[in-house]
Amino acid sequence: MLTLILGLSMGSIVNSCADRLPRGAAAKLEYPYGVLRNAALVALSVALCAQLLSIHGWSASLLIEVAYCALLLLIAVIDLQHRLVPNVLVLGGLALALCFSIWQPVPGLRSALCGAATGGGLFALLAIGRRNAMGAGDVKLAFLIGMMTGFPQVVQALVIGIIFGGLAAALLLLTRTVRPKQYIPYAPYLVAGCIVTLLYGQGIARWFGVLIEGTG
Repeated sequence: MLTLILGLSMGSIVNSCADRLPRGAAAKLEYPYGVLRNAALVALSVALCAQLLSIHGWSASLLIEVAYCALLLLIAVIDLQHRLVPNVLVLGGLALALCFSIWQPVPGLRSALCGAATGGGLFALLAIGRRNAMGAGDVKLAFLIGMMTGFPQVVQALVIGIIFGGLAAALLLLTRTVRPKQYIPYAPYLVAGCIVTLLYGQGIARWFGVLIEGTG
């Protein structure tokens, strides 16, 4: 019951903030899209809270990752609706992640700062080196993901996000939902990569290590 309440609260907060941010943007989605989005976010929030509780139990780590997931979902929804990653969410998330990294030993302050520098630096190089490869919002989000996951987990998070984005783009092109060179919001896939890493990052790293040893 407490998990349900936590998930419902998280979903409701994300939905409410998504309707109010960014300032000056269109208001609530028209029916039935708004209802469908709200229901999907609440269901996803409940599922995430249940999974996080099974991993961390009732602990500080649970509260931290619930806060991270809520912020990441909000960023993903706003990028889908408005093609924008608001600075206020990224800067607020960086401040929050900085405080959490000082408070908790995992990932820890040094790992978080190295993760931010690695993720943001790699995406900044991509944005500079290849025109239209990355938007400024994606670069800012990579900094935030690095702070949340730390180093070297940030590499895993971004690689998973890039794979998700590539698969989604290929599917959209094959089904002719979008045209070649048409803009596709990228933040939701980076968010998915980050959430997967927060939930299963250690298990994925162990599996990959075993795979490398088996082929070595």
